[in-house]
Amino acid sequence: MSDFLDSMRQDFDTRMTAHEGMLAHLGLHLTELDAPFLVTELKATFGACGACHCPKTCLDWQGGHEDGPPPWCHKRGTFLTLIEACAALDIERHRLIGRA
Repeated sequence: MSDFLDSMRQDFDTRMTAHEGMLAHLGLHLTELDAPFLVTELKATFGACGACHCPKTCLDWQGGHEDGPPPWCHKRGTFLTLIEACAALDIERHRLIGRA
């Protein structure tokens, strides 16, 4: 049983590393202050990476110089939605700062 649990843990770690790497690749460096405004979008991307069949391929792809999420990613739209939500959050943040 221990080997099975170790394998599951390693698989989970690989998927979360792919998720963190994708956020970095996309230039999304979210803070704890950002997260509450992006819960729905972040949850969707976590789910996408959690269900991914090729996290190692994704990790390899992230080392390249292509913009955006991989074109072959079945959940590419979740990352594009997160990018849009982050952009909207930045606009709102700048709007509020301008009013201060």
